[in-house]
Amino acid sequence: MDNAEVGSVNVHKRIVQMLVLINLVLLVFVFRLAYVQLIATHHISKYEIDLVEESIKQRTKKFILHSGRGYFTDRHGHSLHIDYYPSLILFPFLKEGIWPIGKVAKILNVSNEQLMDAVQNSENPILFEENNKRRKLTMDEMKKINDLKIPGVYAQYVQERVENIAPHLIGVVGENHKEVKRRYAAQVENGTISVNSGIGVSGMERSFDPFLISQGHSALAYFVDNLDRPLFGFDVRYSAPADPYHPTEVVTTIDKELQIHVTNALKEAGLINGGAVIIDAKTNDLLSLVSLPTFNINFPFDSGAKNHMVTAYTPGSVFKIVVAAAAIDLNLINKLDLFDCNQNLYGDGEEPRKLGKLTFQESFAQSCNYTFTQLANKLVRQDKLILERYATKLGLVDKVGWIGDVYRLEEVSHFPEEEIGTVIIDEQDIGDKFAIAQTAIGQKNVRVTPLAVANMLATIARGGEKKQVRAASKIKYENGTTVVEFPKQTLENRDKISPYTAMRLQELLRSVVKMEKGTAHSFLKNSPYPIAGKSGTAQKGLTKEEESHWFAGYFPANKPKYVMVIVDLNHQNGNIKTLKAYENIVEYLYKYDNKTKTKD
Repeated sequence: MDNAEVGSVNVHKRIVQMLVLINLVLLVFVFRLAYVQLIATHHISKYEIDLVEESIKQRTKKFILHSGRGYFTDRHGHSLHIDYYPSLILFPFLKEGIWPIGKVAKILNVSNEQLMDAVQNSENPILFEENNKRRKLTMDEMKKINDLKIPGVYAQYVQERVENIAPHLIGVVGENHKEVKRRYAAQVENGTISVNSGIGVSGMERSFDPFLISQGHSALAYFVDNLDRPLFGFDVRYSAPADPYHPTEVVTTIDKELQIHVTNALKEAGLINGGAVIIDAKTNDLLSLVSLPTFNINFPFDSGAKNHMVTAYTPGSVFKIVVAAAAIDLNLINKLDLFDCNQNLYGDGEEPRKLGKLTFQESFAQSCNYTFTQLANKLVRQDKLILERYATKLGLVDKVGWIGDVYRLEEVSHFPEEEIGTVIIDEQDIGDKFAIAQTAIGQKNVRVTPLAVANMLATIARGGEKKQVRAASKIKYENGTTVVEFPKQTLENRDKISPYTAMRLQELLRSVVKMEKGTAHSFLKNSPYPIAGKSGTAQKGLTKEEESHWFAGYFPANKPKYVMVIVDLNHQNGNIKTLKAYENIVEYLYKYDNKTKTKD
């Protein structure tokens, strides 16, 4: 055999070998494909991937009806941040087919064109709207539409997020896979909670998150083609967790109508940085909490995110209530004593605002600094901690929001961002009349929250009884049963002011509005409810050029029903926005109460 023949044989062998190898590879490939498609369809690879399920997922979309997360309502059951009502869902393939559009239009009392226009430019299922607002169906309309059994036309309850009218109290929700795994490791492991579930970031959304987190959403599942378009002719399936308990409902103590009015009243008065808090004078339940500026829920950590009502600020002359309480208890006050209120707070020069010789009550009503700095210096010489002690007696410096253990959860708080107050007199300040004077008028190191100030006024209005401020009464399951009840709780009452001291303070607070020269007389003298309260102006910042203005009071003065504190953190002389808003809100509550009495 010559070289040419040998070469030809070798080439032939190589070709045969290559063909055999290719056939073997193809055989392995075919075997693998058969194994995947016929044998291991539900448990491929070490991750036990279900190919059938994944392929269905790839061709399935969901129209979410409800996220499954719990929600918040006011004391009357009105939703505060979401709504959930019957709505009409229309699928886009309706524009390509013939369907009894006239029957649906007749039920809704709309034109055929309105329904067709709604789906004409849609690529995904849509909710039918009228005048750019989702159409709410009646129960009768819902039943009649579903009885038609038209593919692509469904009437279902659908969740709608509306404006959160109490964002600083309720808080916001965000997504954080790591945090979900950290908080709910066991539930994520067993599949009852998804890592994609939203979790509470702030406010009561954060505090109550273990009760609110979604246990699964309810949805309409439908099939799509390779362009993600819904397919006509395939069933639309309703899916929801088999759980009669979720979503849960947090019943808050606030009043939705009052919350809206307070927000508008503050804005109308021109208040842009500050807020208001209103509590029930008897129960200490929160009725309204508004902090301005508000914030965008999509950016929960921007400048408007701070809840001013639970942040500690310099209170100014509101703190004179503490000095007055201590002076009354220690019998430093004689009704006939006169104080030279032409002198400045240090007693070493003239006061620009000359008030003349005033009694103790007149000094309180007109907010004479000199009187209270003199009293504070006497008090601190007897007991260097006396102002801190009386601030505590009045429920002013400790956290005053509801806090307690719920099942295995420790220290669940209704106001998780609440700061504690401070009244610090350093050792070097003892005997320093200037430092004591600044403390006496609510400056220097004094810091309190508006919520705590409201609590102090409520304590005085009740004769000295201290309570925690409650913002929610209970959490309910979807079936209506109560899962958690938040009882009314008192603060430590062993160290409190006496009924006599409370009575004297009530007289002083009433004089601020009742006396002709009282600091709030001109604004609030004609209020339909008689008001007792105290104003305060505080300097802030390093330069002390900026001011804040407070008014804290309760009404009716003779039979307290409401306690309200309003703070303007951008106060300008001559424009007392706090009292303008106060007058507005008191008038609203007076009309509201009379309206309620008429109904009863």
